[in-house]
Amino acid sequence: MARMANKVPERVEPAKLRRETREWLATRTIPNVREIAKDLENAGEDVHDLLAAIDELEAILKEGPAKSTGRSAAKAEA
Repeated sequence: MARMANKVPERVEPAKLRRETREWLATRTIPNVREIAKDLENAGEDVHDLLAAIDELEAILKEGPAKSTGRSAAKAEA
């Protein structure tokens, strides 16, 4: 039987999200999910994975949009 090596998962490239989507995630979704996680934790649930996912989403949002392609850059200049 083959033994699985412990691999650190690779981080995905930041998605190309519209500014409005990024703002909504930062101001609405993330705070709401943090509040839900707090309620679950107060109820005795383990929310470690949920909080880690929220932190990862915040980090992706802070990185900003993925690098522009030539087409997107040309569109922006037009």
